[in-house]
This record gives sequence, C-alpha cells and structure tokens, in this order.
Amino acid sequence: MKLQGVNEFNIFVAIFCVLTFQTLFVCSKPGPVTLPTVTNVTTASIFLCWVAPLGGNVSYGVNLSNSGQTRQLLTDQTCLNVTNLNSSTSYSFTVFAVAGDNITVSDAVTITAFTKPGPVTSPTVTNVTTASIFLCWVAPLGGNVSYGVNLSNSGQTQQLLTNQTCLNVTNLNSATSYSFTVFAVAGDNITVSDAVTITAFTKPGPVTSPTVTNVTTASIFLCWVAPLGGNVSYGVNLSNSGQTQQLLTNQTCLNVTNLNSATSYSFTVFAVAGDNITVSDAVTITAFTKPGPVTSPTVTNVTTTSIFLCWVAPLGGNVSYGVNFSNSGQTQQLLTNHTCINVTNLNSATSYSFIVFVVAGDNTTVSDSTTITAFTKPGPVTSPTVANVTTTSIFLCWIAPLGGNVSYGVNFSNSGQTQQLLTNQTCLNVTNLNSATSYSFTVFAVAGDNTTVSDSATITAFTKPGPVTSPTAVNVTTTSIFLCWVTPLGGNVSYGVNFSNSGQTQQLLTNHTCLNVTNLNSATSYSFTVFAVAGDNTTVSDSATITAFTRPGPVTSPAVTNVTTTSIFLCWVAPLGGNVSYGVNFSNSGQAQQLLTNQTCINVTNLNSATSYSFTVFAVAGDNITVSDSTTITAFTRPGPVTSPNVTNVTTTSIFLCWVTPLGGNVSYGVNFSNSGQAQQLLTNHTCLNVTNLNSATSYSFTVFAVAGDNTTVSDSTTITAFTKPGPVTSPTVTNVTTTSIFLCWVAPLGGNVSYGVNFSNSGQTQQLLTNHTCINVTNLNSTTSYSFTVFAVAGDNTTVSDSTTITAFTKPGPVTSPTAVNVTTTSIFLCWVAPLVGNVSYGVNFSNSGQAQQLLTNHTCLNVTNLNSATSYSFTVFAVAGDNTTVSDSTTNTAFTKPGTVTSPTAVNVTTTSIFLCWVAPLGGNVSYGVNFSNSGRTQQILTNHTCINVTNLNSATSYSFTVFAVAGDNTTVSDSATITAFTKPGPVTSPTVTNVTTTSIFLCWVAPLGGNVSYGVNFSNSGRTQQLLTNHTCLNVTNLNSATSYSFTVFAVAGDNITVSDSTTITAFTKPGPVTSPTAVSVTPTSIFLCWVAPLGGNVSYGVNFSNSGQTQQLLTNHTCLNVTSLNSATSYSFTVFAVAGDNITVSDSTTITAFTKPDTIRWLNPTDVTTTSILLSWTAPQKFSDSYKIKIMNNGIVFLTKETSLNVTELLPGTSYTFSIAGIAADNKTEGDPIFITDCTNTAAVINATCVGPNYNAVLNITWQPPSVPYTRVYINNYTVYSPATSYVIGGLNYFTTYTITLINTGCGGNSTPVVLNCQTGITSPPDLSNVVLVLITPSTTSQTITFTFKPFSSSNGPVLHYAIIVTSNTANEIPDKSVLINTYNDYTNGQTDTYVATIIDVKSVNPAELSVVIGDGNVYNAYVNGPLDSTKSYKIAIAGFTELNLSAGSRASTGALKLTL
Repeated sequence: MKLQGVNEFNIFVAIFCVLTFQTLFVCSKPGPVTLPTVTNVTTASIFLCWVAPLGGNVSYGVNLSNSGQTRQLLTDQTCLNVTNLNSSTSYSFTVFAVAGDNITVSDAVTITAFTKPGPVTSPTVTNVTTASIFLCWVAPLGGNVSYGVNLSNSGQTQQLLTNQTCLNVTNLNSATSYSFTVFAVAGDNITVSDAVTITAFTKPGPVTSPTVTNVTTASIFLCWVAPLGGNVSYGVNLSNSGQTQQLLTNQTCLNVTNLNSATSYSFTVFAVAGDNITVSDAVTITAFTKPGPVTSPTVTNVTTTSIFLCWVAPLGGNVSYGVNFSNSGQTQQLLTNHTCINVTNLNSATSYSFIVFVVAGDNTTVSDSTTITAFTKPGPVTSPTVANVTTTSIFLCWIAPLGGNVSYGVNFSNSGQTQQLLTNQTCLNVTNLNSATSYSFTVFAVAGDNTTVSDSATITAFTKPGPVTSPTAVNVTTTSIFLCWVTPLGGNVSYGVNFSNSGQTQQLLTNHTCLNVTNLNSATSYSFTVFAVAGDNTTVSDSATITAFTRPGPVTSPAVTNVTTTSIFLCWVAPLGGNVSYGVNFSNSGQAQQLLTNQTCINVTNLNSATSYSFTVFAVAGDNITVSDSTTITAFTRPGPVTSPNVTNVTTTSIFLCWVTPLGGNVSYGVNFSNSGQAQQLLTNHTCLNVTNLNSATSYSFTVFAVAGDNTTVSDSTTITAFTKPGPVTSPTVTNVTTTSIFLCWVAPLGGNVSYGVNFSNSGQTQQLLTNHTCINVTNLNSTTSYSFTVFAVAGDNTTVSDSTTITAFTKPGPVTSPTAVNVTTTSIFLCWVAPLVGNVSYGVNFSNSGQAQQLLTNHTCLNVTNLNSATSYSFTVFAVAGDNTTVSDSTTNTAFTKPGTVTSPTAVNVTTTSIFLCWVAPLGGNVSYGVNFSNSGRTQQILTNHTCINVTNLNSATSYSFTVFAVAGDNTTVSDSATITAFTKPGPVTSPTVTNVTTTSIFLCWVAPLGGNVSYGVNFSNSGRTQQLLTNHTCLNVTNLNSATSYSFTVFAVAGDNITVSDSTTITAFTKPGPVTSPTAVSVTPTSIFLCWVAPLGGNVSYGVNFSNSGQTQQLLTNHTCLNVTSLNSATSYSFTVFAVAGDNITVSDSTTITAFTKPDTIRWLNPTDVTTTSILLSWTAPQKFSDSYKIKIMNNGIVFLTKETSLNVTELLPGTSYTFSIAGIAADNKTEGDPIFITDCTNTAAVINATCVGPNYNAVLNITWQPPSVPYTRVYINNYTVYSPATSYVIGGLNYFTTYTITLINTGCGGNSTPVVLNCQTGITSPPDLSNVVLVLITPSTTSQTITFTFKPFSSSNGPVLHYAIIVTSNTANEIPDKSVLINTYNDYTNGQTDTYVATIIDVKSVNPAELSVVIGDGNVYNAYVNGPLDSTKSYKIAIAGFTELNLSAGSRASTGALKLTL
C-alpha cells in the first residue's frame, strides 16, 4: 500500500486492525503522545521521539511543516528520523497517535526544532591591519542563519556574533596569530553548525626609526626600532637602479653587504609575522654606501701660489670630491666634480697637507681620506749680484723671496759642466774657479721639502784674469808702437793697454796678445801698462808696464819756395812730437849728397836749371838713433804762363772756365779762384775746367797757371773775374696784413749781396716792385682778396737773377658790425652781426666769462652759443676770417646775460587759512633775485625777494591761489622761465558723521559739510590696525570691499580743491553686516534629528541663529558653532532650516540662507526572498510603521540599485548559483534621504553545466568527461557516483569495458543547491582483440598438383571492438611459434628474394560484412596493396598464423605498420 504524502521518501508502512471476514471493527480514539523531544539534529534530519499514549496498539503520524508547506510521516515506533530536510530551517512537528483503523487519531502534540545549519565554507582573511582582521566566509546552504566567531590566542577565547558573512575583528594585538572558529547559528540562536577554523596573523606594526649606523664601501649597517606587538622577523628590500633584492632577519639590525661603493640604495624595511606571510607597512630609508678612497694623489703643477692636485677616482657610483688643505693649523675645504683641482691663493714655499676624500651623491657620505703633502713653489730670488771676484773665486749674493723659510741652490756652469752648491744664506763664496772664465750662476730657492724649487734667477760673472807677462815693443812708428806680451793662464781674455805721456793716459782694448798703439806723438817716450780683461769686458787682471819711444814723425810739406834755374830753396814742416834734427839727401841721375841741419829750411844751390831733383828729408829723435820715415820731394824749373781765360756757363754754384795753353813742354794747369780773400786751387790736364761748390751771387777771381811735370812748379798766372747766379729767396711770409696792404718778407739766399724783385698778381694782372731789402709793404690792395707774390734775387751785376719763389696771401677782411644777442636761454645766447663789406668770409666768435675764453667758428652771420651757465654775463668778440682761414678782421665785442634757470620744486611749506608759506629751489647758475606773482579769480599781485622762501599773507581761506615764481638775472632785466604752483587754504572740519545703510561689505556714511569754499572729502577707515582711504565730492560715501561682521572706525575730513590740503578729522565707529553662511548641509540625519552644518562667512567673529519650520510652525535656536543638532523631529518629514550670522554687536545680522532636509524614514520590516530562480530572486517586505515614499534596493555584490514604491521587487538578470546580499531602505519624499537599511542574503538556483561531452579513447577503457561551468563560480559537479570539485572542468571515469555505451549524468551544485541534470550517452574506445581461445582453423588438404592451401576459421571476438581486418601469415620455418608483430611488413616478394622465411600472404577486409565463418585460399595470386598472395611451393611445409585487427594502419609503402591486433597460430 503506497500512502499519500510520502512519495518523496519511498517509505512503505502497512498498519492493520484485526478484521474478520464480513465484520466491521470500530477503534476508539487513542490518547495523545507526550513529551516529544528532539535528540539528534543534522543539517538534513531531525531525530524525533515521544512517549506512547496509554492504551492499545497505535501507530503514529507526524506532520512536519515549514513556510506553510506540510508533509506527513507515519511510523510504528515512538521515534522517527525525519530526513531530507533543509538545513538551518525551523520545522514544526505535530505528532499524533493513530488507532488501528488508520482513521481515528489522537489529539496532536507539537514541537518546533531547527535543523542544524550547514557549515560555513571557504573562510578567508581579506584585509588585515595591525589591530584587525577582516574575516569572510561562504554562507551554508539552507535557511537564514547568523554566525558566531570564536577567536583565540594564547588560550584566551572571545566570541563575536554577526548576521553578515564578513566580520571585521578589531582590538587585536599586532603580529599575533589568532585562531578563528566560524559556525552558523540557526534562527533559534541555539542550533549551531559544525565549525570551520582558520588561523591568521594580524599585520605587524611598522618598524620605526630606520637608521644607518655604519657604512663602508661595500656594506651598510641598518637598524630600526621593533614594532609593538608579537614576535616578528624582518624583511629588507634593497634596490638600486631598478634591481631589488630581499634579505630576511630576526634581528632589528642587518649588515647589508656586497654593495657597490658610492651608490644610493633604497632600503624598505617591514616586519614579518610568525606565519612568514603577513607583513607590516614598509618604512623606507635611502643611504649611500661609502665611496672608495681616491688613490694615487699626485701634484702635477706647482706655482708659488697654487698646487694642481690630481688623483685616481675610486670604483663605484658617481661621486664628487672634497679637498681639505691646511697649513699651520688653519684648514680650508674645496669641493669639485673632477679628479683634478687647482688649489690657489696659497703662500709660496709653504708646506700644505692635502686630504682628499670622495663624496657620494647625497653630499653627506664620504670615503676614507687620502693625504698628500706638497710645498708650494718658493718665489724666485731677486737681484743676484757679484760682490768680490778673484782669479779663483766669485762672492755671490741675492735677495730672499717672500714666503716661507727656504734654503738655496746655486748651479754654476762653464762650458757645459755644471756644479751645484747648497746654502741657507743669501750669500755664497764660490771657489776653485778658473781665472778669466765666464760662469753662469743660477740661483733658486728650495722649499722645506728640499724638492720643490722656485723659478731660478741667473747671473753671469767672470773670474779675474791672471796678469800678462813679458811686454815688449816689437815695432815702432811715428804714431804707433807695436806692443806684445805673454797671455796669462786661464780662460779666454781680451786685453787693455793704458799708455801715458806727460801725465795724460789713454786706454786701448784688444783680443790679441799684440797691439799696435797708434795716434801717438812722434819721437815721444810712452809708458805702457798692459792688463788682461775677462769676457765680461769688466773684470781685469793685475797690470805689467813697459816704456818706449815713438819714431819721429816724418817731416811734412817739403816745399820748394824759391826756384831758379840753378837753385831750389827747400823748406818743410817739422814733425809733431819731440825735439828733432834733420837730414836731407838730394840726388839727380843716381848721384846723391847729404846735408844736415837743425833748421826746417835749406837752400840747395849749384843745381842744373829745368832739371828734376829728388830731395829726401828725415827727422832724428832725441836718442839720435830713432829716425823718422823720410819724406821726398822732387822739384822742376818753372814753365811759361797760359793766355786768354774766358767764362762760358754760370750756375749758382759753378762757373765753366777755359784758356789757351802756353808754348813749350808738357804741362798741367792750376786754377786758383778766390772771393773775399779766400782762395782755392783746382788742377787739370785740360784747358777747360768747371769750377763747382761756389757760393751763389758771388764774384769770383780765377787765376790760371801752368804746372810743370812735378805738379808743383808753376808758371806765371793769368786772371779773370765772374759772378755766380744768386740762390732763390726762401720762406716768404706775410707778417702784417691790413685791408689794403700786405707786408711781405723772405729769407735772403746764401751767397753774395743781392737785391730783389717782387712780382704780385690778382685776377691775371701783374705788377713788379724792386728792393734791396728782404721785406716789402705792398699797398693799394683790395680787402679780403687773395694775392700771388713771386720773389727773386738779383746779383751785384744787376743782371744775374735767381730762380723765383711764390707765396699767396689774403688781405685782411673788414670788421663785422652790430653784434646783438637775438635769443637768450639759460644755456645759450643766439648772437647775430652784420657782415663786413667786400670778400667772402667766415667768422670766429670768442666768448668768455670769469677769464675763461672759448672760440667758435661759423660761415653764417648768426651763431647759437650753447652750453653756457645760466644767469651769467658773457663777453662775445666777433671777427671775420678770410678765405685762408687764417687772416682775420678786427674784432667787435658785445656783452649779454644768459637767462636764469627756472626755479624748481616750489612748495607750499606751511598753509593756514590766511597765508601760504612758499619755498623753492634756487636755479643753478649765477646770482639771481626772485619775483613771485600770485593770483586768484583773475587778480594778480607781485612780490620781489632775494630769498628762496616767502610768506604770502592776507589770503582768503579755502581758496586756490596760483603762485608763479621766476628768477631775475644780475641785469635785473633777464628773467627765467617761471614755475607755477597752486595751493589751497585749509578747509574747516566736517561734522555729524552718521551711518545710514550697512551691508556685509559696505557702510553708507554721511556727514555735514564744513563752512567755507568748495571741498571734497577723505574717509580713512580702519580695522585691526590696517587703514585705507577713500575720497569723494559728496557728503555721503558708500564704503565698500569691507570685511563682513567687522567693526570699522571711520575718520572723515574735508579736502581742499588741490586734493592735498585737508581739514581736521571727525571719527565714527560701525559694524558691517555679517556675510551669509554658505553651504548649509544636513551632515547626519536620523528619523528624529538632523545634524546641520554650514560654512562660516568670511569676516569677523560671529554667532549664529537657526530658524527651523514644518507645516507653518517655526522655532529658533542660537549657537556659537557652525554645526547644530536639531532634535525631537518627526521621521520622513521635510524641515526648512534658515541660518543667519550675528555680528559681534549682537544686533547686526547677515542675510539668511535656507536649506530643506528630510529626516530619515523608519527602518522597514520582515524582508524575505519569496521566489528564487537561477537568474532572479523575488524580495518582499513589510512597510515601516511610518510612511516611506519609496524604497531603495541595492545589490551589495555589484552596487546595482533599484527604486520602487511597492513592497516587493523581483530582482532579475542575476547569476545562477550565486550568493547575493541585498540591502533595502525606505526613501523620503525628496527621493534622497534614506532610512537605515536592512540586509538579506540568498542564493540563486544553481545552473547546469554546459557544453558537456564525453570521449572514449582507443586502447584505454575510460571515458573522458569534459564540460564548461556556467557563467558563475561553482563548487562541485556530481557525475554519477563521482564528485568533482571546482575549478575542474573534466573528469576521467576508469575501470570500464571497451566498446561499451554508458549513461553519464552531470549535476552541478553550488550556493543554490543542485542543478538540473545533464545526461550523456558515451561509448568507450576499442583495443586489441581478446585472447583467441575459441578460434577454430579447418584445413582442406590440396591435391598434389595444387599450389594453394584452403582453410576456414571463425571470426575473432568483437568484445574489444569489431575485428575489421585479418592478416594471413605464412612461414616455411615450421619450428616457429606465434610470430611477433614485426613480420607484418614482410611480403611474398621479400620471401622469394630470400629476405625472410615468414611473410603476409594476404589481408582480408571484413568491415562491410559479418560472416559466421571465413574462408581463405593461400597462393591464389590476389593482391592487397603491397601484399601479393603468391603460389606455394609444393615441396615445402608451411605454418599459418592469423592476425586480427580492430584497427589497421598502412605505411607509405602500403604495408601494415601499426594498429590494434591479436595473433594466433
């Protein structure tokens, strides 16, 4: 019997009362069951028990209901395990007893119980801080649950409860391991699920104060302060240039090694909790490694004030360098980006210590330093001098250089050999030298390091030569003595010879050891002192002396003074020198005679007439041994005189003279010419002679005579007289010029006395004047006219004239007239005049003041003389200038004053109502007095003063006066430009200031005007010490741009028409209106309150008033704050809030600002999901007690929002099998103000898998199941009896039979339960045929003539797949057992070729038929691809094997290669 209501549970119960055939049995009502209890609860079952009622046998009915749905169960027992329940669901169990008639039931007893919730799954920690862990989990399937979370640490446990699937657990200790045990709690708050535990660490606190305490070139020692909280380890990420490494440590310090030097590293330090996963926020510090030290510091260039220092850069990052250099405890520092630096401004010859260090990119981290010490170069020694010299030593001194202490080196060299001496003194005696030798001494200063040397100073000096020896006179003449001597030992020398006579000494120099001393007096005794001179021509040896006579001089000028035919009277001139006597040797035709005399004349008689005699005369010195050279003269008798002398050509310096030769023997001629008693003689062999070098314009007398063969004896003479041509006059000059005359002078020519001719011309007309003077006054000329004057000299014969000389000159212009000062300024006078009569002229103007004169030139009759001093008297002298720019007229003078400079800066220094005290700055220039014109309303008065200030009185008050001030020059006529100033009198004060209108930025101020003239007004207004000023022409002013709610002090004063002169002021104080508050905002809203805030207005301090109203009722609140919580309001109600600011006077208020806000609606109730599909959830709820205008539903998973005015909403387009959390809140009428939301979580139904397929591969008895999950995450898939968990999308079912069809069912399960099943029909693959125990081969014996074998066999089993091909294998090796698969490639041809004894005869293809028996003929010749079924050999025995194929693969050669097969023999 199948009972209604239990179909789903498939429980069959049969209950019978005792019946008899055709008899009706009536049962009484059973008593009720008692004490129903629930003793075992699971997620899907409740074990229910009760106490049986008293009475007969009964059975029991149990009605269980949930959410209005009821089912009934029947049982004979007093306990019933109710299964297939939903987890975490409240069930009502109604138990009743059923009498034996199965109709009569007892009263029911009801008990309610919850099924156990399913366990939460996938607990995860999604956000961890130092004091909190955000814990989430997947809700269990089933009814609504809340959750409990037990968290424990170190044996202490706390419990937290929540309705959400996430919980932020706070107030935890940092870096601490917590165990979280999460369980679901059913709606009775008693029934709980199995718990799921997850362990997580809180985030460690960040490390603090990371510091770098020790830095090397390859390491940085990093320390930090450990965070508060649990035990932690630490991670350090270090990075440089984009590359990052991580180091781990348990300590709070870490030495990070293997770093690059001088490199910036970023260290990020974080704490790691005990799980080695959870890390703190990181703290970063950047540090540079220490640069490597510089190496090889060197000094490459040293001067007296600088040292050029270089070094080798260290390996590593980019660095700069520091150089500390010190001397005597004072240290300076230089920085550079280069590996060399020139350290300047040093002291010379001073030791400096240089400490070089490398600076990393942070300009802080420095390397170990490297030190080098160097001296600056000493300054050079100066003024080296040689103070004492001998033949073997030189005493050398010099001046020490400025700077540090130095010693000295002296290099001295000669002929390429150099020696060095060192000394601490500034003098040194250099010894062991060679005499008369040039030594180069190079002196240099040596610094304290004995290495650094200064620039050298060089001096050259010679040692003293040794004395000469053995001086001798080896050759003597009248004027010379040839002197020789022996050279001294030592260097090359020259020699000096001092020779003296009668106390007078002369000196000669020579490079030789012999010297011819000349220019001596003859016949004179000389003392010779010889000494050696070194190469410097200064250093000399000791001297040696010798005495010798010169030879007498030869007699000179032997002359024959009287010659007759028989005698010659011979005279000569005694030689210069000492006293001598004379010898005369005379000879003719080889016969000689000698005469001696003490006289310088001798008459040699008894001679032959007209005969040539040779006379040799010599002097004899006082020693009567030394004789002079002899002098010889030859004399002839006289010849006859010449005739007819004449002059044929005359110049200024020559006369050409000719004559007739005399009768007789050969002669030459002498011409004596004389002028003024001076005579000269010329000789010639011709009868004409050009006498030159004569004086011009001079009369010369020429005496001509014949000269005998001795060129001495002359005939009687003949005389002629002639004048030379005069020389031209020179330097003609004009010395005095008038308007009608020019006084002309010139320089007389050299030569004789002359007179002069003057030709003068103008415009082609020439006149001549004659004069004996070198000046002439040419008169009757035109003024300002150019004349040409030609001047020539005339010789004494009045016939011979010189070449002419020309000069041009102008006559003097006439004077200018009427000079006047036409225009005068402070710095100029425009001067004009009347031009002179006749001739073109230019003009010169000399102007002077106080004795200083200047000159200006012009071509015009007016000139503007500028750059003058103002108010100054100037004298102007004007003159005309002729065309030669030299000749000037008489001058005309005029005196004028320059205009005074304008007075400046006129100022009204003191103003009253009736006076103005006026001052000004005096102009530059001469002394001036002043005039002041002052006027008002067209009336002008004048005051004069010598001062630069004047008090103008008796003025009208509040009246504008114009003051014109001018300077007056010393002539009391010339006045300056005027300077004008206008000034007002002071107005009276304003009265009765009042404030009539006030805004936030303005105050409208009025007052009463003062009595008096027209005025404007100034208003100074101030706040907090800052003052501004406004001006107006009215007695009211709107003062704007003020700060709101601010107290201002207004000071009002009247301003005269000049906008400067002001009255006494009057003051009033007023507040500006506060600015309106802005941005009023309902910051926080509840159903009964609105927390209102606003932005304070700009300006002064204010308080606030808030008027709020609803339905016409208004209340007011006051506050000093910009926020106010308005309470006791109605929910979901619109309120209008009017906010205004109140100024500090508590009277002045701002414009108000209004905002309208709704209070929050009340929270809705009873939210339930009432209909769920795979893509939708229907939500229903109960409206709040007070009205909500609409509702806002938000999907918390994705933030999508829905609005509705209904109390239900079907949320569609959801993802299947997905847990959704919905929030629902009421919305006020402004469609903006939301009530507090309530939340519900539910799952959409799970969707089935898609694209499910199954494949049975060959050779493996499995099914490969694949599918694609639905478009949402899923948890697991049920495949028949197998469960596959996400994220797998395939599964292999093994242990199956080959070539078999199976039904596969796939059910997806997830948050929304089980999906509808997906059913697949799948077939497994094939493999090799099974063992062939049932194959029977039947052979038909062939005839003896047959070459074939025929047999039959049953097909192989198809349990592993259909056998589609059979290979018939033949072997002649009858000893073979079943062959292996390798024989399948052998063919009949291979067999007949002897390559194999086993081959495939043929292949049978049976895939299109399914015979019960197969017949085979071997040897019938048929062909299957590469296989030929060739004839058998009747002489052989054969074995036959059969291979069955479920799959056959043929190679490229059409032979069997692979496949699924089984062989049998």
